[in-house]
Amino acid sequence: MKKFSFTVDVVSEDLDRDETRDTIVSCLSSYLPEDAHANVKIGEVKAFSEQGWKVFRARVMGITAKQAGDAHNGKVENEVETVA
Repeated sequence: MKKFSFTVDVVSEDLDRDETRDTIVSCLSSYLPEDAHANVKIGEVKAFSEQGWKVFRARVMGITAKQAGDAHNGKVENEVETVA
């Protein structure tokens, strides 16, 4: 017998952790071979700052700020109204 470990990260504003664990176990039970046994542990909750979320999103999920549409554009110039 061998043990296989997987890490799953779910990012959300609010989440029912018990229901999510039950959903994962139910899904695994439906698709794994009959001799496989799945145990899903509820882990820690980490609150992201805005910058921390952007870093996680880019490094772990591969979604950059530019792709997400929330990148800062430092080259934007302010329009100056001139009076003639």
